Amino acid sequence: MAAERATTVVDTSSMTPRHGRLRRHSGIAHVFRWIALGMAVVLAALVGVVGISVLRVTTGITTVDLAADVPPAQAGFAPYEGGFTILMVGSDQREGQGEEFGESAYDGDKLNDVTMLLHVNDDHSRARVVSFPRDLLVDFPACEDPETGETVPAERNVQFNQALGRGGLACVATVVESLTGMDVPYAAMITFQGVINMSTAVGGVPVCFAGPIDDPWTGLQIEEAGVHELEGERALQFLRSRHGVGDGSDLARISSQQVFLSSLVRTLQSDAVLTDFTRLYAISQVAIENMTLSSGLGDIGTMVSMARVLADIPLETMQFVLFPNVPEGARVVPDEERAEELMRRIRLDLPIELGEDSLGVGSTDQTPEPTTGPTASATPEPTETPEPTESAAPGATPTPTPTDELEGVIGQDASQESCVVPFGG
Repeated sequence: MAAERATTVVDTSSMTPRHGRLRRHSGIAHVFRWIALGMAVVLAALVGVVGISVLRVTTGITTVDLAADVPPAQAGFAPYEGGFTILMVGSDQREGQGEEFGESAYDGDKLNDVTMLLHVNDDHSRARVVSFPRDLLVDFPACEDPETGETVPAERNVQFNQALGRGGLACVATVVESLTGMDVPYAAMITFQGVINMSTAVGGVPVCFAGPIDDPWTGLQIEEAGVHELEGERALQFLRSRHGVGDGSDLARISSQQVFLSSLVRTLQSDAVLTDFTRLYAISQVAIENMTLSSGLGDIGTMVSMARVLADIPLETMQFVLFPNVPEGARVVPDEERAEELMRRIRLDLPIELGEDSLGVGSTDQTPEPTTGPTASATPEPTETPEPTESAAPGATPTPTPTDELEGVIGQDASQESCVVPFGG
């Protein structure tokens, strides 16, 4: 398919640096406390939004309409009936975000810097989060610019992170629908400043590092291997770091985000954040002021019912996967066969078994040696070796060999205590 693509592309490779250099401020740690990583906080922020108390009016929420039909609003605050799909977007917009983030390398354009699709199945036994590379070249459908009302025509071979600037959150949803074959009735978007404000109410997250990191672009410095509680300026640096992890690519950053996401979910469930109405209310107050939501998420009953579901999904069935892709020059394009199979299994709620080597270039399951120091804590316990399966009784029908493994798909589940791989590691 790649050979058939048009030769004209929206090329942003010359727009360097990829991230504005982060200015160092000695007092910033006292202001930017408990900053979480990228879309991990969008997920946590969404959880906060869906936990809004009936005491909080929702007239302050900024909402937009999406193309997909919105399911009927949920009555009361019982768990959401059936499955649901939510698009989560982290904006790269620098305007009005503060000098700490540096200047945009894209002349003020709004980019969907991080994009994830969360899908919960009908019986609430599984959740899958699909991450889309920002450098993915795709065919864009026509989108309506929400600011001008004009229609931006369809175009081939456009870089995926251009969707937000072409038509806002609704355009990102339309592009994701065309890639996945799934309707996207719900969406949420947050900016850098929203991440900062939200993280104060969320709390810190312990992240395992397989070795030290020194990222000159963001200033991220991890002195030694081990588990580090990310907070303040250092967590903000990690939010934006791609040159400090794996091979320095956006794909490596996504796999390091999956390490964070898994730890975040474990932390939220173990600390019972998702069922603590007082804490959810505090998160929701910040979310109202810092997030843009689709109109369907403006309903209190629907939002609270989603939170009830997210609180109980087993860690081992909450999977974070990368949308399958293959290299094309300095960019990537969809691996159409693997992508279709992945999304088919998600749409039909079929098992997805990730292989032993499914972790991306920015993460590893190799536990580092224990370290001591003010920023490190005990390393995760190694995964126990499963007991051998018993042999079938004589005359019994043999169990077929499992065929659920999806070869070549990158990702992990929330129960895996993986570690971030330093650049070049």
